[in-house]
Amino acid sequence: MKKYSSDWYWYYVVNSALVILILFPIYWTFISSVKMPDELITSSPTFYPHEFTWQYYDTTWNFNDEMRTKMQKEVSGSTTITAGLERAFMNSAIVTVGTIILSLVVCTFAGYSLTFFRIPIKEIIFILLILPILIPSVSLIIPIYKLLKTLGLTDTHIGLIFLHSTGMLPIGVFMMRNAFSSIPSSLREVALLEGTSELRIMSTIMIPLAVPGLLTVMVFALYISWNDYILAFIYINSPENIMLNTTLAKIALGGAKFEMKWGNLTAGSIISFIPIIIIYSVLQRYFIRGITGSAVKE
Repeated sequence: MKKYSSDWYWYYVVNSALVILILFPIYWTFISSVKMPDELITSSPTFYPHEFTWQYYDTTWNFNDEMRTKMQKEVSGSTTITAGLERAFMNSAIVTVGTIILSLVVCTFAGYSLTFFRIPIKEIIFILLILPILIPSVSLIIPIYKLLKTLGLTDTHIGLIFLHSTGMLPIGVFMMRNAFSSIPSSLREVALLEGTSELRIMSTIMIPLAVPGLLTVMVFALYISWNDYILAFIYINSPENIMLNTTLAKIALGGAKFEMKWGNLTAGSIISFIPIIIIYSVLQRYFIRGITGSAVKE
């Protein structure tokens, strides 16, 4: 594509429009979180705050028992609203890290086995592993609840980790199989001829070459677990185990009847964005390589 040609011009016009379209909701959320209350709730919205305030970040992050009791008095017949946002942030971080670790371990071993091992029905197994991605997760809420209750995992972080990792399994196995398929199998064959064990080949040769795929699985697992609301809302009941997104929703709805605390909701949303944005910014090039790396075959 020649510079300053018509194709070059439309390339930047279209991509600039897409960037604006994608970033505008994040921008609007941020400016809503720093507007004064009278400017936030108005019939004539502005595209920038005339006066900045960080009060919503302070009240949302430092949400404590005194504020919670005050909200409960405002809402007739309400139950315990939530624990503090700091506690919920840590709960979500624990579940997300657990999901990432479990997803990486399971998807790596499954992808390696389906790539290099001679299994008679491995294509059928691969299809069966991918097939659940077509099933709406909402349709499985009741069976999953009965299963968790039977196993004693309701209202636990371990239960959520298992659920998120299971939801990650189809796309994770697919990505890791593609990552290992892009590595020449001759490397493994030479190592086997030299008497190297399968586990050592996997850990010292294959996994270092499949790092982009591993980081791609990590980003997907982070996205699925950190942004989850439905499963956390249904299967976590106690305030001490509550997740971040559930806490934000309850804080936003915790005021007087029919009152939505938009300032707290937008401030909490920006707080929840930060880990995702930082991690993705650091791993962006590896994520792109992991997505496109399967195009290179032996």
